[in-house]
Amino acid sequence: MRILFSFLLTASGIAVAAWLAVTRRRVAAAFGGSGTAVALVAFAVLTNAAPVLAGDRSSALIGVLVLCLLGWLVLTGRRSVRGPADLWRRMSLIAAGALLAWCFAVDVLTGTGLYGSRLVAYAASGLLLLAVLLMSRDIALDVRAMTWTGLAVLAVMTIPALFSGDAAWRACTAGKLEKCSLAGGLFKSFYDSENYIALLASFTLVASLCVLRRAELVAAAAFCLLIVVATGSRTSYLAIAAVGAWVLGSFLLERWRRFVRIHLAFCAAMAIAAAGFASYLMWSASKTTLSNRGNIWIAAREYIEGRTAAGVGVSKWYHLRDIGEAPTHFFHSGYVLAIFSGGLVALVIWCLWATALLHGKVLDGRAFTAKAPLVLLIVYSFTEVVWNPLSVDGLSWILVVLMLTVTSSSASAVEPAAGAPAADRPSGLWATLRR
Repeated sequence: MRILFSFLLTASGIAVAAWLAVTRRRVAAAFGGSGTAVALVAFAVLTNAAPVLAGDRSSALIGVLVLCLLGWLVLTGRRSVRGPADLWRRMSLIAAGALLAWCFAVDVLTGTGLYGSRLVAYAASGLLLLAVLLMSRDIALDVRAMTWTGLAVLAVMTIPALFSGDAAWRACTAGKLEKCSLAGGLFKSFYDSENYIALLASFTLVASLCVLRRAELVAAAAFCLLIVVATGSRTSYLAIAAVGAWVLGSFLLERWRRFVRIHLAFCAAMAIAAAGFASYLMWSASKTTLSNRGNIWIAAREYIEGRTAAGVGVSKWYHLRDIGEAPTHFFHSGYVLAIFSGGLVALVIWCLWATALLHGKVLDGRAFTAKAPLVLLIVYSFTEVVWNPLSVDGLSWILVVLMLTVTSSSASAVEPAAGAPAADRPSGLWATLRR
């Protein structure tokens, strides 16, 4: 079965790559232009291929890619730091910057200060936020941008499956942590964990459900589900089911009425509830909670005891790992990462970021549909670190796309500048009718 799955993964990856090449004009339209499409897709693909291309120096390559992205923005005349016209999208950028600044300050001022090479990671994260700020003024993406980018990344990760042999698979586990897939192994591509590629497939699948139709939807969904099944990732099954219900509800709700924004109170309640539940998981966890994730969360909460409000800084985790006092795995929760790095203050800022981005304007009036990938990030962050605000990695493109998405269906509806006359500001429904 493993050989069969390897063949299917490779064949599907080649087919998807060919599909993207044939439909490159439609791909470019989702990004508002071919230049933006090439820049963002290349950034996503290369950051994910960095472990293969650069080995132990993959972090250095990712840093170079961030600088290249900034260089492209400057060369194309995108130098305005005024940010997006929509106040709430601007607030989400401010919150992301505040989260980075707070956690950096805590790391520097706590204990012996920064440990290892974390300063470079902080700098890369700051430069990526600067790139998002420069792009946010006149680059408007639709949800298809996440679909096409995700498919491109997954194609690169699945094409080598047939030629990599057992290197692309991890053996099934037994005992209390029994885990296996229909393939008789756990597909991990060229990463160390099958959960990584399953996460990418989940985001691509949810975005596809939001915007693709008929044969395209069947093809994209089949490809993503093949990957998820091959990984045996139970987290992905649960997250897809939860957000699938959101997508279905969105379709039903938006047939009745269009929503340019999701109500602020609902956005805030959702972010606060998620943070509260994640905090409960962290402080109530036993060592075997959620496939031994609790072992990581216990180590984190014990180390920050007495500094729950401010945290201790993320570099201290690397120090603990190096001296053998913490598990080798990362936090396995975006919320626990925030609490460890910046305490409850960081968690509050994270909630402000999520609330602002959820409440951001959607030009075609399909706010609930357009925000489905963001909802997936909120749900997935219970057990994985999707967005690491303190570094840049192969998942950072998800944040970039989320913060630049302003419509569910057409990137041509670029948000007008703040000073534009009212007549030049088409509403979501009117913009849809015009198309």
